[in-house]
Amino acid sequence: MKTIVKFLVFFVVISTFLSSCSILQKGDGFQGIITYDITYESDELSASDRAQLPTEMVVYISDNKVRQDQTTAFYSFSQIFDFNDGSTIILMDVMGQKIAVKQSKEEFEEAMEMAEIKEPEIKFVDETKQIAGYRSKKAELIMDGDVVDVFYTDELDVPEKINENTEFKGIKGLLMDYTVIKEGLIMTTTVREINSSRVAAHKFKIPDDYELKTAEELGGMFGM
Repeated sequence: MKTIVKFLVFFVVISTFLSSCSILQKGDGFQGIITYDITYESDELSASDRAQLPTEMVVYISDNKVRQDQTTAFYSFSQIFDFNDGSTIILMDVMGQKIAVKQSKEEFEEAMEMAEIKEPEIKFVDETKQIAGYRSKKAELIMDGDVVDVFYTDELDVPEKINENTEFKGIKGLLMDYTVIKEGLIMTTTVREINSSRVAAHKFKIPDDYELKTAEELGGMFGM
């Protein structure tokens, strides 16, 4: 379980967002819900490990705030970014144990520096494809010697810094289809659906039934 939680913490940080007849275009300030499918490739991933990995990510965007949710039968993991003040909230529910960690802009930037997430080398490619009804542009990123393909769209007015603190820094727009390689595990995340709709304000707050802890306390609990 600890290994899978570590894996999820890493990917939810980098990671990093139609059934609506009203599509918000650039300049309108996108507000809504994006649902991603997640698939995995690995020769060493057992059936029990796969059962502990999320197959879906749901992203909520509103008022320059972004929330990412990933859930399995064993736990749920959420990260909330407030780009107005640079703060971050982590919510974890591991088999009923509900924990929240809030970091200021300075604390989060320090954590990113310690994680040694490097800005990738990016090659923008003259290639596009339609994903969930949006024209998505292609880029090739070099990460730790691996070349990964990324498709993104600039047709939605998402927060300008949405990819700022991730391994996709330099990509201006919403990630639509991307691959991450970590210790032999290949994870591909693809947008399935984009809904333009109001997002409740409570989605970006710590629920009352969560226990607030520091990042150090959280790391100690899971041996990170």
